[in-house]
Amino acid sequence: MKNIKEKLEVLAVIADKLNENNITWAIGASSMLYLRNIVQEFDDLDLLIKQEDALKAKEILLKMGTLKESVSGSYATKYFYEFLINGVEVDVMAGFKIVKDDIIYDCSLKDEDIKESVIVNGINIPLDSLENWLYYYRLMERAQKVSIIENHIKNQ
Repeated sequence: MKNIKEKLEVLAVIADKLNENNITWAIGASSMLYLRNIVQEFDDLDLLIKQEDALKAKEILLKMGTLKESVSGSYATKYFYEFLINGVEVDVMAGFKIVKDDIIYDCSLKDEDIKESVIVNGINIPLDSLENWLYYYRLMERAQKVSIIENHIKNQ
């Protein structure tokens, strides 16, 4: 598995191409928590893409790495892709939906979800909303992540 520095280098290269092509996107999940200094590590990169940009983003990423076979599990996400780019796993979700108790929750990226960004290797990285991920992790019943975010918010 690649180290954090290598993962961030891949993120910066991806971000540069997505930004250059006017793709509306944001980093989410554990990689977003890492970039907000809430967690100390993350396994893969989770990119949320605005649904209308999904196919364009897929074409860009195909030039950078390999598309893996994937199963979306308890999600009803319209576009879900798993890439391997320079040895880093990159999950791409557009039209992100979570299924819980037979109810489909639309968690699609919206412009208003992107209020903050960070700079990684000189490239702007838009961050999905922390409140969104608190909600998503509750829906996914990821108690540890919920606790981490709640403690972070409480200590702010």
